[in-house]
Amino acid sequence: MQDVSRLNRALGWLVAGANVVSAAFVLLLMILVVADITGRYVFNRPVPMAYEVGSFMLVFIVFLALASTQRMGAHIRVEFVTLRLPPRVRACLDILAYGLGIMVYATILWRGFGWAWTSWLVGDYVAGLINIPRYPSQFVVPLGAAILCLQFAADVARRFRDLKKQP
Repeated sequence: MQDVSRLNRALGWLVAGANVVSAAFVLLLMILVVADITGRYVFNRPVPMAYEVGSFMLVFIVFLALASTQRMGAHIRVEFVTLRLPPRVRACLDILAYGLGIMVYATILWRGFGWAWTSWLVGDYVAGLINIPRYPSQFVVPLGAAILCLQFAADVARRFRDLKKQP
């Protein structure tokens, strides 16, 4: 049981670290947007490639924060029916939902990694004033999906423990 607790703590650190990186990208994106708006409307000189860089940052923001949102239980859920069900049924439905989540995000992990790897091998980039490589933002998709799969697995284990505790 102590090993499970240690694994859960390690997962918590991983999820929190990914969330900190996501928050840092939010801050950088806010600075970029303010600089672009100020440059555009005050100095009549917008920040070059702000839109392209900002769109890459959004991928980091979203995919690195997914597991943290799941860990906090903050993903959108429709509980109109499930709150009226017995606790054992709710736990079983949660296990089913988390299992489906693992399948979906494992697929995103697998396909996303292949996509990012190919992008890296061929040197795919966004052409502009500066050629920005696509692969960093493409690799963060499977990374975020992998962390979310680990969090889903931890949630499945937690709900199984809840099932065992109930009469």
